[in-house]
Amino acid sequence: MRTLRLLNLHCNKIIDTSKPDETFLTVEGIRFQGFGPESMNNENEWNINADILFNEQAIIRLYDENLEHKPNFKDHLKSHIVEESYVREGLKTVNFSSNSADYILSYEIV
Repeated sequence: MRTLRLLNLHCNKIIDTSKPDETFLTVEGIRFQGFGPESMNNENEWNINADILFNEQAIIRLYDENLEHKPNFKDHLKSHIVEESYVREGLKTVNFSSNSADYILSYEIV
């Protein structure tokens, strides 16, 4: 069993800066966990600081909801699979981007 340590999510850019995105993260490890919503705009940082236990793989998904949509509308930006073999490789980053937004998630496996 390993621990996925989510560190922070950085918003590089959203196209429509007149309203922030409501950002959500989910992780499927030993159990499903959700984080957010967090209002994010250009150059915002979300310090998540969460530990998630997993076996072999964990799946991270990022969603953002534009405030102009209905509250239950979420855009799935991307999924990222974390492997148990990444342990002790130090800080890792993954880019989640679409036509309307660009985020970088920092994490490590301990």
